[in-house]
Amino acid sequence: MSTERPEAEPSGAPPARQPIIVVGVDGSESSRNAVRWAAQQARSTGAVLRAVSSWRWPNYLTRIPPGVDLPSDTARTLREVLDDVMADYPDVPVTQHVIDGPAGPALLTQANNAALLVVGARGRAAFPGMLIGSVAEYCVRNGPCPVVVVRGHSDSW
Repeated sequence: MSTERPEAEPSGAPPARQPIIVVGVDGSESSRNAVRWAAQQARSTGAVLRAVSSWRWPNYLTRIPPGVDLPSDTARTLREVLDDVMADYPDVPVTQHVIDGPAGPALLTQANNAALLVVGARGRAAFPGMLIGSVAEYCVRNGPCPVVVVRGHSDSW
């Protein structure tokens, strides 16, 4: 049985792992802006982009309409956003993760050992006039790493 070991750096130290930037994706325009910002940051820092979407089974009082498959629909939305945005960043490595559970805790779990967590200012559930959504606020308050909340479109940066 052989095991492959990464080559050591010239100094003899083990090779550094690529940093990870986690970005939350819910299909909203705000999350698309977050993916754009995170992809630009990943490109400039040599990081891997970890795109995360979550789905949550409705509470016991809610019924799901026939033909709705929350995990598959969530994965499809994630793929569509990444296909659209990442076409401009073909050199950035990206992984996709669909997590069962509330968005805030799902993002924080994926952000353990990450260099950065990026979220949009407001997601799909936001109402007009909100300055920051509940998921963004949760991540800022509880994040295990630095958190960037993206407002606006990349043209305004």
